[in-house]
Amino acid sequence: GWRSIFSSSLDLDDDVSDDVSARSGISGRGSAAGSGSVLSKKSSTKKPKEKDSRPVSKLRPKKPPISSSSDNVLSVAKLLAMKRSAASLVVSEEGGLAGIITDTDITRRLVAKHLDASLTSVSTVMTANPTCVSMSDSAMDAMTTMVENHFRHLPVVDDQGGVVGLLDIAKCLNDAVSKL
Repeated sequence: GWRSIFSSSLDLDDDVSDDVSARSGISGRGSAAGSGSVLSKKSSTKKPKEKDSRPVSKLRPKKPPISSSSDNVLSVAKLLAMKRSAASLVVSEEGGLAGIITDTDITRRLVAKHLDASLTSVSTVMTANPTCVSMSDSAMDAMTTMVENHFRHLPVVDDQGGVVGLLDIAKCLNDAVSKL
């Protein structure tokens, strides 16, 4: 199934990922300590089981649109449209990851309930405390998390908890298939 296709594509060499922090512009190895970001309790803490297990960095997480928990949904929807993205990471006033808001969140929690997007705060529509993975976690564990939980997007953080990227399952699977 998808595991064997994905595993074989990870064995191929690819471009080095862009692992600059979306919030600070500092490399993932930079000083993001004290950023106030905390990994979710649901965060992946599994260590790679095999010596040849590929890290999440092989998936080349992209720099995500960032919004504030105090923004209204209309401004975030405009940001998503401008960036041609389906998800934005939401940061708290302290700068830590507070949640993620996706086009599905907006559809189900705002549009379907006939709420006014200009008057509704992102914090009422977003998915709070999302599951996260770190750049050094197993890529297979990240993909398994996305597939088993029906996630289309998965935030990626550095070892200090700073946001460095966002995985999109469609892009990951497309990259995997194109390398076969």
